[in-house]
Amino acid sequence: MRYPDRMDHLEVLREKIARLRAEIVHIHALNQEYRLRQGNGTEAQVAHGQRHERLQAIQQELAQVRDLGRRVLSVEKMKEKSRGRLHLVEQERAS
Repeated sequence: MRYPDRMDHLEVLREKIARLRAEIVHIHALNQEYRLRQGNGTEAQVAHGQRHERLQAIQQELAQVRDLGRRVLSVEKMKEKSRGRLHLVEQERAS
């Protein structure tokens, strides 16, 4: 299996973050409705608990994305250093 030479990992991470942010906004809206509603029944309370659990899971996902983003940036920096060295070697050979 061959992968594209230049996959934009940072763009993939940005898209993931955007999806998680949209989900957070939606959950907050549902939680606001829950707080404003009088006499929430068992079903509403269970749904509220599930949303709370999902927010915690999103928090963990964001921590993982943050760590992955740091690694991607580190790899990109190493690639740039390597390209710079290669360019210098090529210049020396051409001289």
